[in-house]
Amino acid sequence: MTETRDLLHYDAAGLRQLVESLGQPAYRSRQIWRQLYQRGQLDPMAMSDLPSEFRQQLAEAAPPPADALEVQTSDDSSTTKALIPLGDGELIETVLIRSAPRDTVCLSSQAGCAMGCVFCATGLQGLRRQLTTGEIVRQAVLARGWSRAEGRELTHVVFMGMGEPLANYANVSEAITRLTAEDGFGISPRRLTVSTVGVPPGIRRLAAEHPRVNLAVSLHAPDTKLRRDLVPVPGASIDDILSAVREHSRETGGRVTFEYVLLQGVNDSRAQALRLADRIKGLRAHVNLIPLNPSPGVVGERPSRRATLRFQQALQESGIPATVRVEQGRDIAAACGQLRGDRLRRVE
Repeated sequence: MTETRDLLHYDAAGLRQLVESLGQPAYRSRQIWRQLYQRGQLDPMAMSDLPSEFRQQLAEAAPPPADALEVQTSDDSSTTKALIPLGDGELIETVLIRSAPRDTVCLSSQAGCAMGCVFCATGLQGLRRQLTTGEIVRQAVLARGWSRAEGRELTHVVFMGMGEPLANYANVSEAITRLTAEDGFGISPRRLTVSTVGVPPGIRRLAAEHPRVNLAVSLHAPDTKLRRDLVPVPGASIDDILSAVREHSRETGGRVTFEYVLLQGVNDSRAQALRLADRIKGLRAHVNLIPLNPSPGVVGERPSRRATLRFQQALQESGIPATVRVEQGRDIAAACGQLRGDRLRRVE
């Protein structure tokens, strides 16, 4: 992997060292930090509060990252999806979702994914590598720029893009710190969500280190055997995952969201809904039902609207709050991994 060298690569201490190595006073690093995280300026040459000679030095030492390779906006303008090249040629996806009064960015945490969920386009691509903290944060900076160009403001951040966030914990954790810092990006932790397929040690660590951040768990089945068919991750059973979730809930006092992709005839029966409700009873929880978004190569069929509502009703009758996700961006391949997969197929 070619090391990323743009300015977002550096934490505050590293940025100060870079500035001093270029013969500048330490306070210049604070000016650069504000440019990056509050103004969203990634090009050193455009940082107008820096001396012109220093801007040139900075641009040579830490050139700005490449622009998005491809940007698509849905017909109803609710969703923008970008394909972003990394310094070593890898590609990741970032999605901006507009749903008044919210603007939400969906971040990727890995190039590809090792989890292998059979219904996910990213899972078909395998894991290429972890993203650095700077590569994660850059996606939020870009998305906020898109929002501001429309007179709006980015309000929410979700780690629901490519990759398993808790399998890249160190970089995701540092990204959360920068995104929620008052002198950084400034997003409230309560408006940031980390979604995981269920990594118990990571769930516990997230509760200890970022207790105000929201947790979402992709469950997809009420029993371990079926879940391992759909999400072939070795190790943790549903019991292990739910034990970690209950600890997280006790530690943080927060509500957990369970994400459940519905596949026709596989995990969408009323009996399975009742079993799921029994599994998560007693938790302060909400279930987000997601009818499968078909994509080339993924397993499964989209359930009928009737089956989806039947599943929702069974959960609600059991006392479990449940909603069906409002889908946006289907016309621009907005599901995780679809745009990257389309691009890779075009260049093969």
